[in-house]
Amino acid sequence: MFKLGEYDDVTAKDLADRLREMKIRVDIRPSIVADLKISPVLQGRFSELKNEIEDEELLKKYEHYLESVRKTFAEKPAPEEFYKRYLTHAVPEWVKITEKIESVVRGMIGPEEASGETSSTVPSQEAPSEPSEEPLPEEASHEESPSESASMSDDVDFGSLIDKKAAAEFLSQVFLLNELDVDEDPGDKLDDPIVAIPVVAKDYLQHPMLRTNIYVNLEKVHDIYIDEWSVLTCEDLGEDFFDEYQHEAIEIMAVHGVLNNLTDMPPSGKMDMESFVQKCGVYMDMESGIFDVNAYDVAEDLARILEKNGVVKIKGDTIRWKKA
Repeated sequence: MFKLGEYDDVTAKDLADRLREMKIRVDIRPSIVADLKISPVLQGRFSELKNEIEDEELLKKYEHYLESVRKTFAEKPAPEEFYKRYLTHAVPEWVKITEKIESVVRGMIGPEEASGETSSTVPSQEAPSEPSEEPLPEEASHEESPSESASMSDDVDFGSLIDKKAAAEFLSQVFLLNELDVDEDPGDKLDDPIVAIPVVAKDYLQHPMLRTNIYVNLEKVHDIYIDEWSVLTCEDLGEDFFDEYQHEAIEIMAVHGVLNNLTDMPPSGKMDMESFVQKCGVYMDMESGIFDVNAYDVAEDLARILEKNGVVKIKGDTIRWKKA
């Protein structure tokens, strides 16, 4: 079986249904995966870190994030508005990008469907975790006009994506390390709070304030596997499928191309494994670009697929094609 990818519940069901319509055999296997992040940081009171951080630009950036936290608390926004208000101070460029995306989406789906707000809340009575990622400009819609797409792309400073993530992680750590609640008066907790600033570990070896934070997020996903032979005999994928599942469509085309190449019987009707390996690739130089499939490392697996489906017989190092 060929693993097509990992998907959430809704996407997995839709994709599996589409594949079955094309007569591709599908197997869905739920699993739990771990998203692991290891982050070396200097952690301590901000007044202490100011004397330890060697990178002045880095220090200046996190000083700005801290001041943004203070400003946001001073404005006393509603808990559900706290995170978005914080970003308006910490990374105003990112807020402009998301507003542009929301404007385009609202214009496409209509005012009735666009009444819901983009999630940017910080739960009350707990440290704010980073909300789910806003769509990148090119992900906002697959149906935007060329002029809209070009305009959005021209306005994007992709450095703001990095800054937005850093600002969100900083906010979360400030809440956790200083026992803050989003709807409380912080009092003097933000005068000189405990903060964690990411650093390059090798630059601070043996430093007493160096810590290694490890974050593990367990998620349930659905692995979709497809039967390779049914890919070879499947019906046409169609433009709609390619538009909605471009990566999956290309992977299916790759499997199809390799197997189709291997079913061609050589003049002698047989070959050794070394020669068979050389057939496990597809290369096409088209006007639109190159399509290059490398399946050399799975040659033995492909040979067994052919044998299982009655195309070849494997005996030792020899692969013999059966007569049609």
